[in-house]
Amino acid sequence: MSGIDLSANMLYGEIPWEIGNLSHVKLLNLSHNSFTGPIPTALANTSPIESLDLSDNELSGPIPWQLTQIWSLEVFSLAYNNLSGCIPNSGQFGSFSMESYVGNANLCNLSQGNQCSPVPGPVQEEDVGEASADPFLCIISATSFVLAFWATVAFVFCHPLGQRVLLQL
Repeated sequence: MSGIDLSANMLYGEIPWEIGNLSHVKLLNLSHNSFTGPIPTALANTSPIESLDLSDNELSGPIPWQLTQIWSLEVFSLAYNNLSGCIPNSGQFGSFSMESYVGNANLCNLSQGNQCSPVPGPVQEEDVGEASADPFLCIISATSFVLAFWATVAFVFCHPLGQRVLLQL
């Protein structure tokens, strides 16, 4: 078996430590569930794993340093959990972007000088409601709708093809 995707399955409770016995899995996706508790250190035993996604759960505690021993890890996400402490910067962890950790208010990035600094929050997307509040955009949209409506009415009642279609109904 090369991959296990259990994402969005309403799973809850702690991630079982036995998951570390999956020695031939290359992809493990447990995202979008309700897992709680710490990340099992036994995940470090899944050494050929290339993709590990534990995002969008309720995991807590620090990131186990044992995970830095997984050298095959290429894709990794712990985003949107309740993790705390410093992000390890050894092994593959030095190559992951901050997007892998976003949404963990108590998680810190180990910076130069071995000091922990907070992980930046998620990028705020522009509010869709603000764009629709633009009066110029509202006027153009309303005018386009009115013109399209009257063009359709004129076609149906004035053009011979439109009249034939109307009569067939």
